[in-house]
Amino acid sequence: MPELAFTWPVYLGFALILSVGAFFRGFAGFGMALVSMPLLILLVPPTSAILALMVVQIVLSSFDMRECMIFADRRAVSILAIAALCGTPIGLIAIGFVPLYLAQIIIGVIAGVAALVLFFGLSLKSDTGIVSTGLVGFFSGLFGGLAAAPGPPVVAYFLARDISAREKRASMILLFAVMAVFALLTAAARGTLSLDIILLGLISSPFCYLGSALGAACFRRGSDDGYRVLALVAMEFSALFSIALGLAGFFRI
Repeated sequence: MPELAFTWPVYLGFALILSVGAFFRGFAGFGMALVSMPLLILLVPPTSAILALMVVQIVLSSFDMRECMIFADRRAVSILAIAALCGTPIGLIAIGFVPLYLAQIIIGVIAGVAALVLFFGLSLKSDTGIVSTGLVGFFSGLFGGLAAAPGPPVVAYFLARDISAREKRASMILLFAVMAVFALLTAAARGTLSLDIILLGLISSPFCYLGSALGAACFRRGSDDGYRVLALVAMEFSALFSIALGLAGFFRI
């Protein structure tokens, strides 16, 4: 039997922590990474944690795909995904010019301000234009390539739109599944996706499925107002975590 890259306590701890993040994903359509990453990176290297999380994202999305295809805004998701693919390479190039800590602080500040503005009532019309939607997707890809943080622009975009919570949630689940596939294909092409990382994701998936299913059950019993509040709290938490990571990186220099 081949030797495992991680110990079984690490596998179990990773799975249990990620299952908590999966609850938020099941409820809000996002949040798995932002809730769990602060603890996951204490167990495994950040790159391994991100890629294993992408594996879990794809596995969970396979169970949600039928519902997402019915309720998601597929037009917006398509535009966002294509634009993100265009922005990601530019973000990867910018890594050589912009320090990671500075990118994390900037992204965190933008996300934090956006969450506060949304909290006080900013909204977009239900049917946004192709240009504005494409810009959101581009910046999502840019932030993803630059600091592995594609979520804030997309989350702010959907939370601001005047559409149902069910449509927002389904759209984000579908979009992040597409982006996870792209991320894993990119990692495989660059040689950073290993069987050990895939195994870490697969072992975690049953635990995360339970967490996501519980979150989905709570979503179906909740209200649009409750969804909005929890989603904005998660977004603000993500912003603060990004800023904290950036400041930690700055003071280590």
